[in-house]
Amino acid sequence: MKNSNIDLVRFCIGKVGVPYVMGTNGKALAKVALDDLIRRNPGKWFTSSRMSAVRSWIGKRTTDCHGLIEWFMAELAGGKWTYDVTADGAFHTATVKGSIGSIPELPGVCVRYKGHVGVYIGGGYVVEARGFDYGVCITSLKSRPWTHWYKHPKIRYAGTALLAPSSAKVDRTTDRYSVVWLQLALNRQIREGYITGKALTVDGVYGSNTAKIVGAFWRKKGWTTKNEVWGVGKNTIKALQKI
Repeated sequence: MKNSNIDLVRFCIGKVGVPYVMGTNGKALAKVALDDLIRRNPGKWFTSSRMSAVRSWIGKRTTDCHGLIEWFMAELAGGKWTYDVTADGAFHTATVKGSIGSIPELPGVCVRYKGHVGVYIGGGYVVEARGFDYGVCITSLKSRPWTHWYKHPKIRYAGTALLAPSSAKVDRTTDRYSVVWLQLALNRQIREGYITGKALTVDGVYGSNTAKIVGAFWRKKGWTTKNEVWGVGKNTIKALQKI
């Protein structure tokens, strides 16, 4: 893993499902650390209705919104958590930024509203540690109240497209990044009019809807007459990179 916008996206997608706890950034949640967070949290985030679930996460990795990016930086540093900045602090430090309406089609740029940040993955989707009820999840850019985008001051920006999966197979057992890449690539084929169908919800799950759209792509290529395809190999991946 390198310090790049594409590696940031791959990392964040891989953390979908991680619980959200305010003030955490990917370390295993320890009781001592949790008690300290409860004592000094001014916003009363640690309510009685949440504490049963939060205490059940002791020993597990948890994160908040900017903590997800701090976690990525710690992994780059060999497991050393030395970067600790608020979501607003990162935005104010950034030198390349703009209103959300001008967001570039560049995976790895951050999107924000006051007090919160997510990572844009392309194709109209964002990975964010959204809150207690959601954890780390993938959301539609347009469905959330983002106000600005920015290039994170700690990330190096180079690639303009997500890297295709390196594995030769994408199916229900493959890593989430590969399935997200597949769903975004299929949606691009739909937008360009090469295949017809309803755009997929990008969630990293290879379910029946994804299998049906892969089937439609295969039929367009003349590869099969099946309605659903439950295994995608390197030839499909290569073909999806073209229109």
